Amino acid sequence: MRPLAGLLVGLAALAAASAAAAAPKARATPLSASAAGEVTRLRASAGLGPVVADPALTRAAEAHAQAMRNAGTMSHDVGGSFSARIAAAGIRTTQAAENIAAGQRSLAEAMASWTASSGHRANMLSRGVTRIGLGRADGAGGPFWAMILAAPEPPPRRAGDSPSGGGGAVFFGLPIPLRP
Repeated sequence: MRPLAGLLVGLAALAAASAAAAAPKARATPLSASAAGEVTRLRASAGLGPVVADPALTRAAEAHAQAMRNAGTMSHDVGGSFSARIAAAGIRTTQAAENIAAGQRSLAEAMASWTASSGHRANMLSRGVTRIGLGRADGAGGPFWAMILAAPEPPPRRAGDSPSGGGGAVFFGLPIPLRP
């Protein structure tokens, strides 16, 4: 009887692992996908490659938009510094930038504001950027918008690699080191 019970437990564990592996991966929201399209069009007009919506960046952007709404203010530092928030979200990158806005009623209005601002536009036109996440939170003083752009995820660090590794975030064109 015991060998049969062990076999059943093993089969149940195998079935659970197979189901988890077959589960769909997290996806970015339709809003992030729309933003990726808008930013890709802007980048194409400047001869740059596309960006794709990234689920992790989307979650981080949504969290920041909600934090701004909850605080009732537009700020890069609500909930901590940008580099600290990126690290806490588990986002691995060598370059990241954030655009925020408040009061624009649509993605088109937010994009128009960012495109008209030299610093925000530079973030969207950064050569190293390939991923994007966008969050929107409605509330008094809003909607609040947060866009996070990032370079590709670097390869995993191997034993013996230097921990300094460079890398950082970009805030209005100024580098901000990210802790590994």
